[in-house]
Amino acid sequence: MQENTNNIYEDEGIDVAALFARLWKRRSLIIKCCVAGVVLGLIAGFSIPKTYKAKAVFTPETQQRIGAGVSSIASMMGVSLDNSMDAIDVEMYPDVVGSTPFLFNLLDLQVQTKDGKVDTTLTEYILNHQKKAWWSHIMAAPFKLIGLIMPDNEEVEEAELVMTNLPKPERRVMKYLRKAIHVLVDKKTGMTSMSIEMQDPYVAATVLEAVVENLKTYVSDYRTSKARQDVENLSVICEERRQDYYAAQQAYAKYTDANKNVVLNSTKAEAQRLQQEMNLAYQVYSQVATQLEGARIKVQQDKPVFAVLEPVTVPYKKSAPSKAKILIVFTLLSGCLAAAWVLFLEDFWKKFKSNI
Repeated sequence: MQENTNNIYEDEGIDVAALFARLWKRRSLIIKCCVAGVVLGLIAGFSIPKTYKAKAVFTPETQQRIGAGVSSIASMMGVSLDNSMDAIDVEMYPDVVGSTPFLFNLLDLQVQTKDGKVDTTLTEYILNHQKKAWWSHIMAAPFKLIGLIMPDNEEVEEAELVMTNLPKPERRVMKYLRKAIHVLVDKKTGMTSMSIEMQDPYVAATVLEAVVENLKTYVSDYRTSKARQDVENLSVICEERRQDYYAAQQAYAKYTDANKNVVLNSTKAEAQRLQQEMNLAYQVYSQVATQLEGARIKVQQDKPVFAVLEPVTVPYKKSAPSKAKILIVFTLLSGCLAAAWVLFLEDFWKKFKSNI
């Protein structure tokens, strides 16, 4: 055997024919290892829980297209609308979806599994109704033991990632969601693709639909926040000016009714003064009312419109695991390890044993 090994590694190079001859001679061992790899692949393939991927594709309309009609209406009213605005760019969507406040709003989402046996919150589902591979419990056992012995410093380490006083179970759920939710944005077209992988198709579709709707609401609220604040402020001012106008109108009407048959110059002067105050109050009220309508139009102009290209649907076909790929990987890996043992490691092992 030693001579054959020396013949394989000649000074001039590697004798490929000798390598294949040696592999053929030990083919029974390689075949057994491949069979063992198939068995291990089957065990791994059936042990990994199934996951389902829900998808959605949408694109936001451009501000120019949204505001064209609204701006024309506003110009007819004498109100000028500025099309420039500080908006959330589509490239920020992944950061928004992965942010702590955004994910926090998903924790109490009500979800139901396909079979209807589980109807609970998203937090409860992820923590207590998600399956794990059997070896994950074995690998997690040492860390759980260490956690019982040593104090948990995770809150300090993840202080930048979590909200203050957020319990550890909720932090685990948010960490899970950050890995499960994927957002891809085409910078040129603004097309946004969102997906999520979960172990139940109904839960995956429910969560993704909530994510899409929450993102739309977040972007809409961000873009219209200043305009909505202007509407609130102008509504208060408009109501005050309306009351002032009504009060001036009422004062003028009462005075003219009380002095209807009086022809004194002082009476006429007072009536004229009250009429001027009424007209001035009306002009101020009219201007504020016009500004209020312009602010309301601005809210509609700033509100984004999302074109849904692919709505969220329930994924009935599992996305993972691929048992065929797992079998191929395990079989090839086992065969390669067996070949490496026959060609290289076996001789080194024999030398090592002989020197002991």
